[in-house]
Amino acid sequence: MTKTGTMVSVRLGPALAAALERHCAQTGATRSLVVQQSMAQYLVAQSGPTLGQLAEALLPPLPKRAARPSRAAPASRQQRFRDYVRDKRHR
Repeated sequence: MTKTGTMVSVRLGPALAAALERHCAQTGATRSLVVQQSMAQYLVAQSGPTLGQLAEALLPPLPKRAARPSRAAPASRQQRFRDYVRDKRHR
């Protein structure tokens, strides 16, 4: 497995470094993951809401999609073609 991304080095004060180590020990998260999530949250907070967040807040939710028919008895290819031709003739 290859690692991707940019390496960033930061200097933490002793209290912050100790708090980070305690958090990682309690949660099992890696320092890298905690810093990545913290940076993402900071950047979102500083740049404001994203377009997706605004859409969720302003637009009504999409209706639920109907359940797909079971695959137990799919229409044959020939039947689907006949239905297609019939629909085309009626237009």
